[in-house]
Amino acid sequence: MHSHRGASEAILVAKGKVIFDNEAYVKTLKKCDIMVLPQGLLHFQVNAGDTPALIFASFSSNDPGVHVLETALFQNDLHTELIAQTTLLDIAEIKKLKGLLGTTN
Repeated sequence: MHSHRGASEAILVAKGKVIFDNEAYVKTLKKCDIMVLPQGLLHFQVNAGDTPALIFASFSSNDPGVHVLETALFQNDLHTELIAQTTLLDIAEIKKLKGLLGTTN
């Protein structure tokens, strides 16, 4: 999951089908479908077909930035207990994820 703090994103599916998701809903887009994602909306895209998909993404800024949720939560110096208090994850799972991303705090 990621977001773009600096721009909105428009996506055109040119080939195949792709699943788009954010915290509110899941949408499967097919060839010639377009989706516009507001600036800062947490989202992801996954190929939903058996063949390669092709999408074109366009941003409303030449510097949209990218904010990856997993990195923000687990590849940092935040205390494990603080993350546990602000998410639905238990301490053991947080420590496991931090270990996978190379941090321990």
